[in-house]
Amino acid sequence: MAAELLALGKRDKLSRAGYAWHDAGSELRTLQRLIEDAGRHAEGAVDAWLDGEELRSGAEALAQQLKRTAVLLEELHRDDGQNPVDEEFLAGVLKPAPSLVDRARRRGDLCQLRRELARRSRQLTVAGDRWQATWHQGQVAARSEDGRVVRGYAAAPEAVEQLLQPFEATSCHRPRARVVVVDERPEHRVTDRHTAGTSYTDRAAAFDADSAALVGVVAALNRLRQQWPAEAVAERVHGAAKDLQLVAPPAPSFSLYRGAWPYWATSTSAGWVPTQAVVSGIDPVWGVFDRAEELRGTGWVSRAASELLATDPGDLPGFLRHHLLAGGSVDLAVINGPAGPLYTVSSGGAHRTHLFKILGLPFLFAHLTTRIAPSRIDVTSVIDTSKGVAEAKRVAEGWHLLIERCLVHGTVSYQGEFATLHLDFAPAPWLLGDDAFATAYNKAYERVYPGALAQLGVPTHALADEQTWRAWLHT
Repeated sequence: MAAELLALGKRDKLSRAGYAWHDAGSELRTLQRLIEDAGRHAEGAVDAWLDGEELRSGAEALAQQLKRTAVLLEELHRDDGQNPVDEEFLAGVLKPAPSLVDRARRRGDLCQLRRELARRSRQLTVAGDRWQATWHQGQVAARSEDGRVVRGYAAAPEAVEQLLQPFEATSCHRPRARVVVVDERPEHRVTDRHTAGTSYTDRAAAFDADSAALVGVVAALNRLRQQWPAEAVAERVHGAAKDLQLVAPPAPSFSLYRGAWPYWATSTSAGWVPTQAVVSGIDPVWGVFDRAEELRGTGWVSRAASELLATDPGDLPGFLRHHLLAGGSVDLAVINGPAGPLYTVSSGGAHRTHLFKILGLPFLFAHLTTRIAPSRIDVTSVIDTSKGVAEAKRVAEGWHLLIERCLVHGTVSYQGEFATLHLDFAPAPWLLGDDAFATAYNKAYERVYPGALAQLGVPTHALADEQTWRAWLHT
């Protein structure tokens, strides 16, 4: 029956505008809105005599069921059968209700996910850290032997290993996780993510756990205080920012996974990271912010540096704790690589990141977030679409060549002239981007981990610029 439903959807796509599935979804959404409005109206109409909240709640529940049915119809029509359905589950059902079809989709998603996870695990060849983890209806809490805490979402218990992998020493390490499953729900929807994330208690413990990092930052600030006269701080900051921009310009935001399917795992943690490994701060110039500065005003980095250097050395640990923890954490995204991770600013904390980079402080405390590499990446999510089909073909050809060189593991399929990468493993995931993106991250990685890409199989001369990268990859 599931096959008949999908076949109906395929035939319907070939019809003219106004096809049945689209119309049905549109009508269900209209009905959803009408029922929501009716519930609110009923609540107001009886409010003087009765508690109308129950009427409104019942209407909202019915409206949500209609919305879910409409979404399901639209997904089935759009997928053209690409997403898996557990047809065995539907066997013998004459007219499956939308809820049964949705459940079969979830079961099929999980079957496919488990096969993908098995392929990914085979590529992780180095024994990683030991972890104790619990999985409860998708929510994961894990702790390593050295006390690091990771929290997140995994669609299935088998995905916990991939959830932890970005917090291993390199992208080739395989976490050794003991996972305790609490109340397993095999039909848990793969694309549902409601991650609790790390708590303030988790972050405070991580801040205190690495006392050597805090001592290193305080020592670096004390050295700067001795080297930079108070009246010359602004000038020194300006010069340090120019030097940093010259030798280590910010890499672009890491956007390869935007719009990618599926969102089957996310994870968060916190800790001190090497400031050198933070390679992107949202803005393209260190110390210059391309956003409105009404609250902070211009020259924020110089003023913040002056305040830091004027703080009594004995008060610096508390000052840093307040500005890096109690006052809100810096948010960094983790991009693991063959010799260790890179970090990019993901949401908050760009100003503080620029400050630590410009001052050359050795460590930065941050809230760390990762999104696991998707199993499917469309070429249109990688390229500058204004460059047209030629750029899409060039990137797709690059994917084939990366697979041939064993720098990426997976396969490439096509829909017309546009490619989709079915990804199993990419030890250096930025290589999947266009030439400009790959080159920027290649240079950044070489600065942080000299020689690591050469050991992976990318010669040093190919890292110089876009032209040398393209010439090496396409020969």
